[in-house]
Amino acid sequence: MNEILEDENFIKLMQRHCLSVLEILMDKNIPFSIVVNTEFVDFDPILPENLDVKKNPYAVFALAGYTFESIKLDTEKINFHAGFGPDDFATFVSVDLGAITQIQVENNILFVNFSLYKRKKNENLTQNSMNLFLNNPKNKKLLKK
Repeated sequence: MNEILEDENFIKLMQRHCLSVLEILMDKNIPFSIVVNTEFVDFDPILPENLDVKKNPYAVFALAGYTFESIKLDTEKINFHAGFGPDDFATFVSVDLGAITQIQVENNILFVNFSLYKRKKNENLTQNSMNLFLNNPKNKKLLKK
């Protein structure tokens, strides 16, 4: 079963389906909630420790009102502005579409993602960074010291 759930084509299919469902809900101005794998959620600024949802493997975000209006959606991520805790700590939330495990409308499950999503790592990033560093003549002096 994991052979299918971890398959890159299956993961991409689930992401496209998720994107389509989100687009329909946004076009129809229907508030919704998402259940997400917190491993693939980013906050800017980072949440204070007492509000950190990443302590749990999954979190539910209700997207309504201002949060709904702030949604930015692309083929890889959903981004929105949200407030957390009693003082409404404001942060921008970014969630990989592959990390959305459920979409709910009024507590009714509309979409389920069974794929075993993994964020792609840019394996060439480290090598490219080193090459850029070494190709700069000013940096060569640093290595000789």
